[in-house]
Amino acid sequence: MSLPCSNGDITAAANAQNDCGKKTENLLKILREKPCLLVFDRADTLLKAGEAKAAGYFADDCAEYAWLFKQLLETEHQSKIIFTSRESLAELPSTLTREIQLNGLDRDAAISLLQSFNLTANAEELAEMGDRYSGHPKALQLVAALIRDDTEFQGNVGIFLHQRDWLLIRDIESAIDEMIARISDGEQNCLSRISVYQTSEYPLSFAGISAQMPEVSKYELKENIIQALKRRQLLYYDRQRDSYQLHPLVREKGEYLLSQNAENLRTAHSQAYKYYISIPLKPESEWQNIEDIQPLIRAHYHASQARNLDAANAIISEVCEYLRQWNCAELVCGNLQLPLLREVKNITL
Repeated sequence: MSLPCSNGDITAAANAQNDCGKKTENLLKILREKPCLLVFDRADTLLKAGEAKAAGYFADDCAEYAWLFKQLLETEHQSKIIFTSRESLAELPSTLTREIQLNGLDRDAAISLLQSFNLTANAEELAEMGDRYSGHPKALQLVAALIRDDTEFQGNVGIFLHQRDWLLIRDIESAIDEMIARISDGEQNCLSRISVYQTSEYPLSFAGISAQMPEVSKYELKENIIQALKRRQLLYYDRQRDSYQLHPLVREKGEYLLSQNAENLRTAHSQAYKYYISIPLKPESEWQNIEDIQPLIRAHYHASQARNLDAANAIISEVCEYLRQWNCAELVCGNLQLPLLREVKNITL
């Protein structure tokens, strides 16, 4: 393939006769002579899959690309180079590259994107749609196209929101499946187990993740499994919340993977209960509001999901008087995210 910026000096015939080193030398010559913008799209397709330790590193049969990229970065020239990738390119020198993570759209931008599909919706419905998908632009495009084109919805966002309490439509799930197919068994176990945590309700620490992975050392978990999930953009650390986070789409996929085995699902909830019940609280005399007992609220939820009703009852017995004083009983019990009394029939607040 000839490069437009080469003025015809590089042709398919010339490339066929040159080895990798000669081709790279020709490319670098062009980049030195005049400013260019060079874009390598979907660089993640060149990376290893199925091994946590190797996340972000080039596959063995793509060694020439690794060498080429390093030459482009380490050689002085006038041009700019952009790599787009679903995974971090860990093998490239961090001193010569800058990784920019593309976050979701803010609410106003998400609403504008949805409006471009000429859907039938009010501002609140569009905002709810954007919030559900955390502003993920591709997901919003796919969902908006479904709502617009499917005869069941006929462009009506309200109908879609009313009928669905899940996020993963088929097209979105297919894209996530491509990413899941690249991860190791250890990464998938970790991802699916921590999906039981509701990270929007309570911050997820390393201790919480470790509680779900007792079969591996903390070093293996931190340096390989968590690092791999971060490099694959399936798990990220939120500095503002000072905690690990899963994107709602990834969390829902993890929940689905875990739900394929009922015993594994109960075990994950049981381990989550043990984690939250072990978190130290303020002295009971200092409890002022529900925030002071959030670990107990979380522990109750997971005990209920694990069908450990004795543990769930014990927690309710401990906090029911405080919930009554704080006028929180009805709020907590009616919140689907915190089903405090769903399984506890014999206690009245």
